Amino acid sequence: MKNYPRQSKDITALIRPQVRKLAAYHVDETKVRIKLDAMENPFPLPPAMRSEIAAAVKNSFINLYPDPSAKELKKAIASFWKMKPEQMILGNGSDELIQAIILAFGGPVLVPTPTFAMYDITAQALAQEVVTVPLNAAFELDADLMIKKAKTSKAKVIFLACPNNPTGNRFSDAAIKRILDKANAAVVIDEAYYSFSGKSYLSLLKSYPNMIILRTLSKIGFAGLRVGALVASPGIVQELNKIRLPYNINSLSQTVAGCALKHREILNQQISLLISERKKLYNELSNLAGVTVYPSETNFIMIRTLADASAIHKELKQKGILIKNLNKPGPLKNCLRVTIGTPEENKEFLMTLNRILATQ
Repeated sequence: MKNYPRQSKDITALIRPQVRKLAAYHVDETKVRIKLDAMENPFPLPPAMRSEIAAAVKNSFINLYPDPSAKELKKAIASFWKMKPEQMILGNGSDELIQAIILAFGGPVLVPTPTFAMYDITAQALAQEVVTVPLNAAFELDADLMIKKAKTSKAKVIFLACPNNPTGNRFSDAAIKRILDKANAAVVIDEAYYSFSGKSYLSLLKSYPNMIILRTLSKIGFAGLRVGALVASPGIVQELNKIRLPYNINSLSQTVAGCALKHREILNQQISLLISERKKLYNELSNLAGVTVYPSETNFIMIRTLADASAIHKELKQKGILIKNLNKPGPLKNCLRVTIGTPEENKEFLMTLNRILATQ
């Protein structure tokens, strides 16, 4: 019997062109002493709390599917953030919820720029048109231009990160409300950094049935659990539940998050400390020559340097400190973003940055 050589078939050409032209969301995996690039809470959970969580995990039945609607976790999140569990959908991080919204409504998708990259990446991956509107020089929304673009493009979804990533500022209430009033689209208010601003549009949900609110547990200490929350009108929740993936919140995430959220005093103490450290870091950065510091209502601060930001980023990394390099032509030229760390981490970052700037 004759053996024929096996032919290798490269099927990447069959992948949709919209996907092939995308650049993957980049995560720097460099091992460093001080990691201040990803807006994580730098504080580990106290030993007693970790022991309690470990005991709860021990009693989890991972041989069985998790609760498909994560009922107990919904109740815990609803209690923590004063929401209605029946108006909530949970996702594998906010990313899954962003994907579900675009899948349900389609495009065009309208976003200000610069903002969170996953709105654009997800929309393009789903073959939906992305329409952008630049923020002004102070990184504020131009509400009238957003409304005009929403109308001319016939946008189905508008994403507004408030506070915004990577700029750190919270858009004005007047601009947000004007867009909610005038745009014939789903307006998604991404409140990922709500805990650090203390301001929310949740109370306006009844007044604006076209509004969807996103939150996440990632920024307050549970980035590893990948739990996001969406709150909207009952009608929107009903439709989005049709395309939510079954069993999308695994058993361990449900157990750990539910257990951890009982300790709101500890979580609130950590959040308060991060807000205090943000103020200190902002003031110290403002005193550095050649550095412009932008106001922040998040757990990070964006700065712009006179010297080459990429060179500064590289030197910081060589010294074991990782922050986010935003530097590219346009509004983020020579910009860097630093997550608020522990007092010791913030102090070392400042000292190291100061030394680097002195040699530029």
